[in-house]
Amino acid sequence: MAKDELQQCVRCKYVADKEDNYCIRCGAPLKNKCTKEKTLLHKGCYKVNKPDAKYCSGCGTETIFSEWGLI
Repeated sequence: MAKDELQQCVRCKYVADKEDNYCIRCGAPLKNKCTKEKTLLHKGCYKVNKPDAKYCSGCGTETIFSEWGLI
């Protein structure tokens, strides 16, 4: 498996496959997605941000890593 096909969990540092969404060791999310969900007035924002982003670079909403207390 190539190195670009792996990602590291920010909580426990487990090295997971790139297609995984959550860590199989500790359950933490592996991708720092925007938490703004779809509503009647907004189409939602599911941008994947850098691992250290507390807020989405696309819309300014809190990221999942921030919401979970991972950063």
